[in-house]
Amino acid sequence: MKILECEFNSPENLGTEVKPDFEFSEIICETSDFYELIENQTTTASFYLDKTFSYGDFFIMGFLTLFCLVKIVEIIWGKFVED
Repeated sequence: MKILECEFNSPENLGTEVKPDFEFSEIICETSDFYELIENQTTTASFYLDKTFSYGDFFIMGFLTLFCLVKIVEIIWGKFVED
Protein backbone atom coordinates (compact mmCIF):
# COMPACT_ATOMS: atom_id res chain seq x y z
CA MET A 1 0.00 0.00 0.00
CA LYS A 2 1.33 3.41 -0.99
CA ILE A 3 1.33 6.11 1.64
CA LEU A 4 1.91 9.80 1.02
CA GLU A 5 3.16 11.42 4.21
CA CYS A 6 2.29 15.10 4.47
CA GLU A 7 2.79 17.76 7.12
CA PHE A 8 0.26 20.59 7.35
CA ASN A 9 1.72 23.95 8.42
CA SER A 10 0.57 27.52 9.03
CA PRO A 11 -3.00 27.17 10.29
CA GLU A 12 -5.18 30.21 9.59
CA ASN A 13 -8.55 31.04 11.11
CA LEU A 14 -10.95 31.76 8.24
CA GLY A 15 -13.91 31.99 10.59
CA THR A 16 -14.58 34.24 13.55
CA GLU A 17 -13.56 34.14 17.20
CA VAL A 18 -16.98 32.74 18.08
CA LYS A 19 -17.03 30.10 15.33
CA PRO A 20 -13.45 29.32 14.27
CA ASP A 21 -12.70 27.60 10.98
CA PHE A 22 -9.03 26.66 10.80
CA GLU A 23 -7.49 25.81 7.42
CA PHE A 24 -3.85 25.11 6.63
CA SER A 25 -2.08 27.34 4.14
CA GLU A 26 1.00 25.17 3.59
CA ILE A 27 1.50 21.47 2.97
CA ILE A 28 4.83 19.66 2.76
CA CYS A 29 4.79 16.07 1.48
CA GLU A 30 7.48 13.45 1.31
CA THR A 31 7.20 11.96 -2.14
CA SER A 32 8.00 8.45 -3.21
CA ASP A 33 8.55 6.94 -6.62
CA PHE A 34 4.78 6.52 -7.00
CA TYR A 35 3.99 10.26 -7.02
CA GLU A 36 5.16 13.22 -9.07
CA LEU A 37 4.81 16.86 -8.10
CA ILE A 38 3.13 18.98 -10.81
CA GLU A 39 3.48 22.75 -10.48
CA ASN A 40 1.58 25.40 -12.44
CA GLN A 41 3.97 28.13 -13.60
CA THR A 42 1.39 30.94 -13.77
CA THR A 43 -0.64 30.41 -10.58
CA THR A 44 2.03 28.65 -8.48
CA ALA A 45 -0.54 25.95 -7.64
CA SER A 46 0.79 22.42 -7.22
CA PHE A 47 -0.54 18.91 -6.81
CA TYR A 48 0.73 15.33 -6.72
CA LEU A 49 0.04 12.92 -9.58
CA ASP A 50 -0.21 9.18 -8.97
CA LYS A 51 2.08 7.37 -11.44
CA THR A 52 0.37 3.98 -11.21
CA PHE A 53 -2.40 2.52 -13.35
CA SER A 54 -5.09 0.60 -11.46
CA TYR A 55 -7.76 -1.84 -12.63
CA GLY A 56 -10.38 0.89 -12.29
CA ASP A 57 -8.36 3.19 -14.56
CA PHE A 58 -7.98 0.36 -17.07
CA PHE A 59 -11.74 -0.35 -17.00
CA ILE A 60 -12.69 3.31 -17.50
CA MET A 61 -10.17 3.86 -20.30
CA GLY A 62 -11.30 0.65 -22.03
CA PHE A 63 -14.95 1.68 -21.82
CA LEU A 64 -14.25 5.20 -23.14
CA THR A 65 -12.11 3.82 -25.98
CA LEU A 66 -14.80 1.34 -26.98
CA PHE A 67 -17.48 4.06 -26.80
CA CYS A 68 -15.44 6.42 -29.02
CA LEU A 69 -14.73 3.70 -31.57
CA VAL A 70 -18.42 2.78 -31.81
CA LYS A 71 -19.37 6.45 -32.32
CA ILE A 72 -16.70 6.91 -35.00
CA VAL A 73 -17.89 3.80 -36.87
CA GLU A 74 -21.52 4.99 -36.62
CA ILE A 75 -20.62 8.39 -38.08
CA ILE A 76 -18.55 6.92 -40.92
CA TRP A 77 -21.19 4.26 -41.65
CA GLY A 78 -23.95 6.89 -41.72
CA LYS A 79 -22.07 9.15 -44.13
CA PHE A 80 -20.84 6.60 -46.67
CA VAL A 81 -23.30 3.73 -46.53
CA GLU A 82 -26.84 4.60 -47.52
CA ASP A 83 -29.82 2.65 -46.27
